[in-house]
Amino acid sequence: MKFPVTGNDGVKNAVENMISAKRIPHAILIEGADRTAKTALSRFICSAAVCENEVKPCGECDGCRLLSKRNHPDVTIVTTEKDRKTISVNQVREIILEASVVPQKADKKIFIIEPADAMTVQAQNALLKILEEPPKSVVFILNATNRSLMLSTVISRCTLLSLTLAGEEDGNKTESLADRFFEQIKSGSQYELMKLLAPLEKDRTKALDFYNELEVKIISDIRHISSPTLVCRYDRMLDTVTNHKKLLKSNANLSLLFTILAAKITER
Repeated sequence: MKFPVTGNDGVKNAVENMISAKRIPHAILIEGADRTAKTALSRFICSAAVCENEVKPCGECDGCRLLSKRNHPDVTIVTTEKDRKTISVNQVREIILEASVVPQKADKKIFIIEPADAMTVQAQNALLKILEEPPKSVVFILNATNRSLMLSTVISRCTLLSLTLAGEEDGNKTESLADRFFEQIKSGSQYELMKLLAPLEKDRTKALDFYNELEVKIISDIRHISSPTLVCRYDRMLDTVTNHKKLLKSNANLSLLFTILAAKITER
């Protein structure tokens, strides 16, 4: 299947690398103003997760066909109920109950929540519990127009894919920083890593953006590695980044977090 969103090469590369590496994250937050683009991207990722062929998504297997007909037993779309503008805590509780049941046909159960920023605070807190300890067979895809309406604790447990045009300049700067940081990892210089991170020490939002970009880049790089030793090292780096995203919800000192990140990520 052709990638459904144009003009977002960074997102395209990230998603295709996730799929090729068979490392679709347990929770993905797709942010953007274009509802059609978000829906198309979420369906593309979902199709890759339920596809039954080696090259995913094929668009032709039984799993892909069932999804295209909105009839796949392992895919649930959660949206606002009729005459309501929010997604309620009861809807999320139903998700949690269903997530405990093993998939019927695919390897994964996928829950698409759109618009995710329409979840009430109570609903987000309920979802947070399963995002903290997700079943291995479950993938959550959250589509949102404005993540600022969502709890930082929920955001920090998701891999962010941003299709937003507003604020594009800041997003590009963050991605550029993640690129340079990722390259600097290979030299093993903690001092240079800390210099790169210094501009983020007073901005938790940009720090989270950085961690999300870094997470995606590590996943992307793993697929090109043949050495089992290097794969293990990159897996440890990915665990470190994921754990540090969780710590961003607290009032932990960002400078201290970055110091720990630099030390752990350069361990051999």
